[in-house]
Parts: sequence; C-alpha cells; structure tokens
Amino acid sequence: MKKRRNVLVIGVSPAEFGRVAPFLARDAFDVDRFPSGTGALELTAHVAIEVLLVRYPLPDMDLGVFLQAVRQPESKCLKSPILLLAAAEEAGEAEAYIGRGANRVLQLEDAEESLQEAVSALLAVAPRKHARFLARMEIKLGGAKDMILCQTENLSASGMLIRTERRYDKGTRIDFEFSLPEDPRPITGVAEVVRHTMVGRDDVGGIGVCFLSFGGDSQRRFESYLQQL
Repeated sequence: MKKRRNVLVIGVSPAEFGRVAPFLARDAFDVDRFPSGTGALELTAHVAIEVLLVRYPLPDMDLGVFLQAVRQPESKCLKSPILLLAAAEEAGEAEAYIGRGANRVLQLEDAEESLQEAVSALLAVAPRKHARFLARMEIKLGGAKDMILCQTENLSASGMLIRTERRYDKGTRIDFEFSLPEDPRPITGVAEVVRHTMVGRDDVGGIGVCFLSFGGDSQRRFESYLQQL
C-alpha cells in the first residue's frame, strides 16, 4: 500500500480551497485545514508535514513571524516546502518571502490546472488532465469477470477517474483499455481501485484507479499524449 502524503492548508477560505480541492481529494493525501496561522503552528511544531499551502496574508498573524517559527531548527517542518497562495494584487508582496521560508508563490486567479501543477511538483505526484474517453474495463472478482464500458473523466500519468454507478472494493484489480485521438492502437494495462467519489465533494460519480502497469508501449504513448494536453 502506498504511503499517504500529508498536506496542510492554512488561512485559505472554503471558496479558495475549492480551486485545489479536486487535486487533493485523493486517497493518496491526508489534508488538514486550519483557518489561522496560530493553530497551524501548534501542529507544525510536533508533526512533520510534507507540503504547506499558506494564504498570504494570514488572517491572524504576520507571515514573517509564521515562517520564522516553522523554520526553527527544532520544528518538524523545517525542510517542508511552503507554497504561498496570494491574490494578484498581493503576489508581489508575497514573493518577498521567497528564500525567507517560502518556496513559491501562486496567484489565486491562476487556472486550477496551474495550481494543481505546482502542488503536484512539490509532492512529486502526477497532475490530472481533463480528458474523456470511452474505456473498456475487465474487473476480476474472485473467479468471475465483470466487463463494463465507461467514460474517463480525469487522467494523469498515475491514474484516472472513471464515471460509473458501480462500486468495487478498494484494491480491486482491473484490466483497462481505451483509445487516444489519432492513435489506432489502444492503451492497455492493469490498474487498481484506490478511491470512491463522494456526493457533495466530487462533480461526478465513479471510482478512482491507480495505474499498476501498461501493455507494450502504451505508457510511452499515453504520457506523450498527456504532455500535449
């Protein structure tokens, strides 16, 4: 089982969080949210967080004070990447903190894809691409097989979201096959169910799967296609 990655989101409003929430709504992540910097510092002092997403400016304290506390030698987050989220008119001020505790600044007005690209780079996780294909799935359940035709909603180099009303247990292995535009040969491989979508959190109903292996040169052709999206 893959290790879950922990992400801490600080001082970001619910509406702003919605721009990165689709990317973080994976079973691969444990996400904690704090409305203020003060509460977050109590956690970072004792728990190692892999990536911190921090709103500039913080609602309750000076960002410089916050960064200084996180970068104390005894802090559990001394070396954790810190990504600042700022409005366009605040981005210049926020960039002054790069090299003073912060690693990068992103504008909240940026496209969701840009925000997700930045977070995925810090976490070394493949970002999703919006692409829809008709896919054929062969799900093996014990000694039986279940064949379904479904539609992909989001793709990444590491997995995809499949629109379907059927539910399969996490860990279920599936053989998949789908075609790319202008490519006569199908993309084939084996994947594993890693999450179920949730009503109220996800826009579509279905299952998220993680790629385990590809057939032939499918992986090379698939990743080449993703780079062109």
